[in-house]
Amino acid sequence: MKKLNDTHVFLILLIAAVALFMVVYFVPFKNTSDEVDALERNNNALRSEISELQIYHDNRAQYETDTETLKKEIVNIVSSYPSAYREEDFILEGVAIEKAAKDIQYSGIKIGDPEVLVTIDADRMKSVEIEGFDNQIEFTCQKVEYANDITYDSLKRALEEAFSSGYMANIESITYTKEEDSVIANGVLKLGYYYVSGNGKEYVPPVIEEYEKGTNNLFIGGKPVEITTTESGN
Repeated sequence: MKKLNDTHVFLILLIAAVALFMVVYFVPFKNTSDEVDALERNNNALRSEISELQIYHDNRAQYETDTETLKKEIVNIVSSYPSAYREEDFILEGVAIEKAAKDIQYSGIKIGDPEVLVTIDADRMKSVEIEGFDNQIEFTCQKVEYANDITYDSLKRALEEAFSSGYMANIESITYTKEEDSVIANGVLKLGYYYVSGNGKEYVPPVIEEYEKGTNNLFIGGKPVEITTTESGN
């Protein structure tokens, strides 16, 4: 076997030293570099968050004013609705429409079930921090169908009454048919009555005035009026 001369030994030792240096220095350096990159990414995210928070801080006074304004608007809207409706409300509105129309004959009044449109749970209301509004609130609609015979002019007066009544009501649909040689249209006027439960208001029953008797009467007119609810069937 040939003996290694000093030059070969030196080269072997040099290569071994370089390899050891690579292992000892560059591998930890790469790990450190990865950590630095990760920290830099986190710092960039934090810089963006701090910049956003700075904007909030600089506009804090305006945000607080806008928040208070929004709270007042919420109170105004929620408080503008009644807390509930009952069957007598729907019947009396039918009476008011009849008086305004002057020429209408009901054949039936169908009262639908309450439909919850929006529910705001108590925890969310508490988080808004509006005094007196820390319980669950529900926006509800109850639809009522007034089936009737009516003339065109009377229908216009009926719609005017529906729009101008003190109820928070909306015309859901108007469906009528008329024979070509007749002035009387037969159909259904469907109204939606809206209320908000949990708004802190108590139900106020309608004032029931003495109803004038006569042939043009909701209850003793030319034909019987059937008043039904969806729970009791048709």
